[in-house]
Amino acid sequence: MVVTGLNANGFDRNTWIAGGKQGFFEEDNFTSPAYVARLDYKGVPGLRVGASFYYCVNAGSNSDKAATYSKIGSIPVRIYTADAQYINKYVTARGNIVYGNLGNSAALSGKNTQLSNLSPYSRITPIAKNAVSYAGEVGVNIRSIFNNSKIPVIYPFARYEYYNPQEKGEKRQTMDKRNQVSMWTAGLNWYALPNLVIKADYTTRKIGTSKIFGKGRYNSENEFAIGIAYIGWFIKK
Repeated sequence: MVVTGLNANGFDRNTWIAGGKQGFFEEDNFTSPAYVARLDYKGVPGLRVGASFYYCVNAGSNSDKAATYSKIGSIPVRIYTADAQYINKYVTARGNIVYGNLGNSAALSGKNTQLSNLSPYSRITPIAKNAVSYAGEVGVNIRSIFNNSKIPVIYPFARYEYYNPQEKGEKRQTMDKRNQVSMWTAGLNWYALPNLVIKADYTTRKIGTSKIFGKGRYNSENEFAIGIAYIGWFIKK
């Protein structure tokens, strides 16, 4: 399964979540269904603001061996998201935030350490109570700003992102600071053709800090990337 979005820099970002397809010999329990609500506002030209909420009363009862987690009580899962986008001829701007809350995470961590090495579930602990990710990005259209059709369609852009799957734990849980990432990306997109984008960017990741302009206790990761993207239909509808 792939979730696809478009950056303010005009380039597709694909996030692989999981295989998404149930195996031939797999069986999914539906003891505790999840509920999702989503609301979008588009009352202003070029603006979209949205929010969503995901809730599962007891994720433990949906496991293939529900008895493993039944003695620790309910394991509720809550995921809150908010996102906004504004586009006009000069600027493309986007922002989003995802915040997750897992109930009974300390007891769940304790149970998972007792799982067999042959278990299909991850045995990595501790499992965090809270996970968070937020980002903001902006790109500008140089041609529109100077109102000159002879200038190539070039979008300089900048993006800031913070994420941490172990943002906070329950009492007596120690979270791994190496999962804490503060990241800047800056670059250019050149639309050589209406459907053809040539992209170059530089990214720096600060590991072990939540500061926007700060250095973590671990080595930073820096990379330069260049790519080409074509936007179009390969198969007729």
